[in-house]
Amino acid sequence: MSENYIGYKSGADYAGAEDLIEEEWAYLQQNREDFDRDNIKAVALSGGGIRSASFCLGVMQALAANDKLKKIDYLSTVSGGGYIGGSLSWLWSGLWKKSGSQSPDFGVAPGDFPYGTEGRRFDSLDPQANRNQASLLRHLRQHGKYLTPGNGISALSFVSIVLRSIVMGFVTLMALASFVFALFYSVSIFNPGDAVAKYFWDVAGLSLLLGYLGLHFLYMVVLAGLKHTSNSQQGYKLLRLFETVLPWPLIFALFVYLLASIHWVQVSLSDCALSLQVASGSTLLGALFGSISKDSGWRKYLSYIPHSLQMILAAVLMIFGLLVLADFVVEKMVVVGGNDYLVMTAICALFVTLVAYILPINNISIHRYYRDRLMETFMPDAEKIINGDEAFEANRANGTAVHKMKLDKNNPVPYHLINTNIILVESDIAKFRGRGGDNFLLSPLFSGSNATGWRKTEEFCGGKITLPTAVAISGAAANPDSGVAGRGLTTNVVVSVLMSIFNLRLGYWASNPNPKKQKDQRKIPGYLIPGFWEMLRRNKMNETAEFVQLSDGGHFENLALYELFRRRASLIIVCDAGADANYEFSDLANAIEKARVDFGVKVDINKEDLDVLVPATSPGQSGMDYPVAEQGYLLADIFYENGDSDVKPGKLIYIKTTLTKDINADIHGYKRVNPSFPDQSTVDQFFDEVQFEAYRELGWQIAQDMLKNEDVKLLL
Repeated sequence: MSENYIGYKSGADYAGAEDLIEEEWAYLQQNREDFDRDNIKAVALSGGGIRSASFCLGVMQALAANDKLKKIDYLSTVSGGGYIGGSLSWLWSGLWKKSGSQSPDFGVAPGDFPYGTEGRRFDSLDPQANRNQASLLRHLRQHGKYLTPGNGISALSFVSIVLRSIVMGFVTLMALASFVFALFYSVSIFNPGDAVAKYFWDVAGLSLLLGYLGLHFLYMVVLAGLKHTSNSQQGYKLLRLFETVLPWPLIFALFVYLLASIHWVQVSLSDCALSLQVASGSTLLGALFGSISKDSGWRKYLSYIPHSLQMILAAVLMIFGLLVLADFVVEKMVVVGGNDYLVMTAICALFVTLVAYILPINNISIHRYYRDRLMETFMPDAEKIINGDEAFEANRANGTAVHKMKLDKNNPVPYHLINTNIILVESDIAKFRGRGGDNFLLSPLFSGSNATGWRKTEEFCGGKITLPTAVAISGAAANPDSGVAGRGLTTNVVVSVLMSIFNLRLGYWASNPNPKKQKDQRKIPGYLIPGFWEMLRRNKMNETAEFVQLSDGGHFENLALYELFRRRASLIIVCDAGADANYEFSDLANAIEKARVDFGVKVDINKEDLDVLVPATSPGQSGMDYPVAEQGYLLADIFYENGDSDVKPGKLIYIKTTLTKDINADIHGYKRVNPSFPDQSTVDQFFDEVQFEAYRELGWQIAQDMLKNEDVKLLL
């Protein structure tokens, strides 16, 4: 084992991460004068895209304004909370400055917080510092539409990147599928114009009858022979072996029938134009299922089918249509090209395979576009902004690795934990398989998870994981085989396969931290391997793979609380800015459940506690024309010793995006114009200045109100 690797230890303290935590705390004791492992204070920033980033910025400003941020040991972020968390880490690091720069250092005090601490007012004793902070805040306000920042990069740029991914997947699938169909034509299983290939259905039927039913018969014979020894260890193992092998003849038969069906559909559509129309039309059916007009005659029929099932059926038809098109192309090559068709398809498949093998998958997927736009907005070349210029690029952050985000004893900034999700839908471990993943940590010292163990970040993936890349991974909301708490449409196998074919992913392929699984951390994942190949195999979506997929940390736990519970933080201030229009508190419920199951931690929150956060006061009583909540935060106890009353409990301060009566008039004015505020859809990642400021100011005011609470004052 490498000395830079720490494996998970079953039964060890801190849920198997005792060695990791001890090294991390030793580092914090060296670099934070007041660090006390028995009195850890932390802030957690939730997922929620640009909405969460805006709201959480306001909360962080309030903490800094009241000189509380310097007491925070950890900053744990996930997804959208990572946007602003990564931005602060970047500005605190000073790595944005050129050599010999006279630009100021930023910190956590009221006077040097990067984005200021006075809301709209910048009137401290240092006017120049205020101008610097005001310029940086203005940059964020004006770049809330971070996916389309302008200066040559527009919505068409994003569309072009998506189309590139689709075209590459289309070409790769066509080349490989065409070669397979060409092999069938070369041995006369398929013949041009034959609706059903000679003997093809018979072969399928025979394989099903003799294989599947034959094995069942053999299985029953074995059972009869073992009737007196069925309880023996040998008999039990033999029975399990049969039950493992039984599905394979059926799978083979179904595969043969699928190929025959593809060929039958293709040949039956003898008209060239019609064949192409049906094949390509099937590839667009997913969009049609999801967006059919309410006035359409199909609407009443589709209303009987759940939307998720519509999308799954659409994905099946899209894949089927692509394969029909591949068969159609090969048949025309047979007719037109004669005996050269096999050589032509083989050369084409070989060329595409070589190109796909060479291409680095992370640099050509949508992830890269997403990562670069986040970086340019939240981790810009800050000196340009301070000097009064626009900063459309982020050259310095582009190459800054996560492991360089080290602490400075003279600047007590919090240690940043960036939370992602490792996709484990095919794990042999039931817990990981059921959840669809595990919390995968990216931090300055260590990166990894319980499932894989942890490796020193400066060695993980060859030390090439940059801060922008880590933030983008943590916010990779759309990814095959992943969804919130392991559920959702994109966890469906068919939908995931289709997304993988077209490389429609915001996530990231990374080296497995475990040296037994990945010996060369510098190895670069390719478009073919692991990308396209893993989509076909689907048996390596687990902790044993050489390369693992990392996606949005919110797919595991969306409040960034998990690692703080592991570290037994005495005080956690968590900002929940996830979309929760119905105030179901599902992200909080998920975090509490995982804390109880994995760490034996009890968070004492009941329904009556949550009621104060829910807008329930009648409009007439509140003086508003819509309901408002009693307050925007609550306090709760955290019991780290299974509720042992002799152990002093920790405290959780839970801050929620909700409206109260005392919120300033401009926020209520925004609410009247935008009724869905403060839970506008996370799909909206295009904030203008007014929208950005509404959420930032809401976070600022709720946090200011929270800090006036006498119980909170005692904690901070």
